[in-house]
Amino acid sequence: MPFLEFIKPNKIYWDESTKTNTYGKLFVEPLERGYGITLGNALRRVLLSSLESGAVTAVKIQGVSHEFTTIDGVIEDVSEIILNLKQIKFRMEEGQESDIAILEFKGPGEIKAKDIKVSAGIEIVDPEVHIATVEDDVEVRMELKVEKGRGYVMVEEMEQPTEIGWIPIDTAFSPVKKCTFKVEPTRVGDKTNYDKLILEFHTDGSVTPEEALKKATNILIEHFQLLLNPTTRKIEVVKKAEPESIAEKIEADKLSLAIEELEISSRATNTLKKLGINTIGDLVKMTEEDLKEAKSIGRKALKEIKEALAELGLELAPSPTKKE
Repeated sequence: MPFLEFIKPNKIYWDESTKTNTYGKLFVEPLERGYGITLGNALRRVLLSSLESGAVTAVKIQGVSHEFTTIDGVIEDVSEIILNLKQIKFRMEEGQESDIAILEFKGPGEIKAKDIKVSAGIEIVDPEVHIATVEDDVEVRMELKVEKGRGYVMVEEMEQPTEIGWIPIDTAFSPVKKCTFKVEPTRVGDKTNYDKLILEFHTDGSVTPEEALKKATNILIEHFQLLLNPTTRKIEVVKKAEPESIAEKIEADKLSLAIEELEISSRATNTLKKLGINTIGDLVKMTEEDLKEAKSIGRKALKEIKEALAELGLELAPSPTKKE
C-alpha cells in the first residue's frame, strides 16, 4: 500500500563551495515530516557533547605553587596563562589517552603552542596559539598533562594530582565549537510536506566535519542497536537513596552541561562564552544585573536566556538586596 511506504533520504551532500577542514554545511533530503527535527536535534546534541579530543587538563610551572601568582619576567599572570592553555587542542591517535608534554623557553620572546614538545602520535592543532610573553632573559619551564576526553569536565570531577605543584584545569574537550540546524520543506513528486535537514557546524580542527559527523552517527547507531535485543534481567533491590541526594545529582548534571546545550541562539551562546561562561553552572552564578552590564547582551537575549534556564528548572542568581 502506498500509504505505508516510508520515504528515506536519497540526497545527502555537503555544500562544497563553503566546506573547509573546520566548517561544514550538510543537506539531508527528503525526510518524512518531523524527521528533520528528530535527526537534527539528536545529531546536534551528540556533536556538541559526546565527541573526543585532546586538551590540557593540568599544568606544572617551575617556581609556581598556585594559579594566583605571577612569573618573574612574564607579562601574563598564571591565571591568564592557564586561560591560554585552554585554547590549545591536540589531535591524538587511536590508543593515545594521555601524555606529559614539556615546554621550555628562554626569553625574551613570545611563547606559542608550537614550543610544546609532545610525544609521537600527538599533534598540536594550531601551533600559533599564544601562551605568554617573556620580556626578560629568563627561562620558563612547564609540564602539561594532555588527556583525551569528551564534553566539559570541571576540576572537581577530575582525578586530583598527588604530586605537589600541579594545577588542575577545567577542560572543554568537545571538538565541535558550534552546531545549528534548520528544517525546510522539500518536494517529493507532487507533495511538498517533506523535510529537508540542513546541519551546519564548526570544529576546532582536531576533527574535520566529515569525521565529526561519522563519529556522532556511530555513537547514535551503537546506542540504538542495543534496543534491538533487549534482555530480561533480574532487578536487584538496592537501598533507596535519599531524595536529597538524587535531587543533588540531577542538579549537578544540569550545571555541568556545556553552555552550547542551552537552547538559545548561536549569537547569545557566543556572547556568553566571550564572557567566560562555559557551562550552565557558570551562567546561574550570574545575576540579571551582571548580564545587563555586558553591553553585548540585549533585552531580547536576556529574555531568551531566562526562558531557556526556566525550561531546565533553573534561574539566574538573585540580585543582592539593596540596603535601605
